Amino acid sequence: MEDTKDSTPAYDAGNPRHVERRQKSAKTTRLQRNEDVRWLMGDARGRRFIWNLLAKAGVFRSSMGLSAELTAFNEGRRDLGLAVLADLMRLCPEEYGRMQAEAISKQPASNGETDGGRDDSNS
Repeated sequence: MEDTKDSTPAYDAGNPRHVERRQKSAKTTRLQRNEDVRWLMGDARGRRFIWNLLAKAGVFRSSMGLSAELTAFNEGRRDLGLAVLADLMRLCPEEYGRMQAEAISKQPASNGETDGGRDDSNS
């Protein structure tokens, strides 16, 4: 028979070494993610990608849909976008301003009509 036991012991929250190891791993992961966000926002291509992600997530529009289910779906998508936006504002708010200015400068000239920032094609 094959030995199916995992070679690493199970996590034990009562073991201070296990807790310390898990905390250290979580901190390393968090710091790496923060650096990844800063790196991404440090390049125009990354800022374009993030701006499009925030727009598709519905951060800049209402979550209301034609049904409660669609509203809940839209709100779930928007919640993820808001989490990304919160990271941006915490880690590199100056890059958010740059990203916004770049996106606005690329928008086609308006003929005076607005849709209130809604993008109904993704709802």
